[in-house]
Amino acid sequence: MNTRSYIFSMLIAGAIIGLLANLPALNIINCFLCIWVWLGGALAVIFYRQFQKSDPYLTPGQGAGLGALSGLIGAFVGIFVNALTSFISYPMFNSIMQYLQIQGDNPFRQGIPALITSTFFFFILDVIGYPIFGALSGFITASLFKKEMEKKPES
Repeated sequence: MNTRSYIFSMLIAGAIIGLLANLPALNIINCFLCIWVWLGGALAVIFYRQFQKSDPYLTPGQGAGLGALSGLIGAFVGIFVNALTSFISYPMFNSIMQYLQIQGDNPFRQGIPALITSTFFFFILDVIGYPIFGALSGFITASLFKKEMEKKPES
């Protein structure tokens, strides 16, 4: 396994996860099954294959590790994207909550103290969830490519 390809793949996929999962409007899509994190874990394995031409195949365990680390990077990128775009996304979430007539405590309040509290809360969720879903995605993607490699006849 090439460390340089591994790191590049992890950083690029992590940046994609952090951006897509926290940009306004796109972050709503991530609420359903963490789709951007699943995509990021798979992309990390695919990027590794693209960067590593001589032996592009990862074991499922290596794919899981790559996906988990990409998810962790995504959580750290996401905290900054969330903080920078909260002035757009929080009013959008408030409107959705009012439209759906959701009662209870609103985590998307305006103001600096509410921003810090909600950003910290979502960061904790992301640090736990993103590596889990990224690892599952990396494991599945590496397993699929491993099966593809086993089916190819030796030339």
